[in-house]
Amino acid sequence: MTTVLAWALLLALDGGSDAGMSHEDQEVIDNLELLQNLDSAADLELLQELSVDR
Repeated sequence: MTTVLAWALLLALDGGSDAGMSHEDQEVIDNLELLQNLDSAADLELLQELSVDR
């Protein structure tokens, strides 16, 4: 997941505006955001499982 966050940071530092972004760039950003959300959801599921086990 660190790789995804690193890519997101690089994309954010690469101008930071949507005006010069191609469709492919936007698709990559959307996919990175989706992966980040999936990772957050997995973390939440793990925390829920751990709290039930107690």
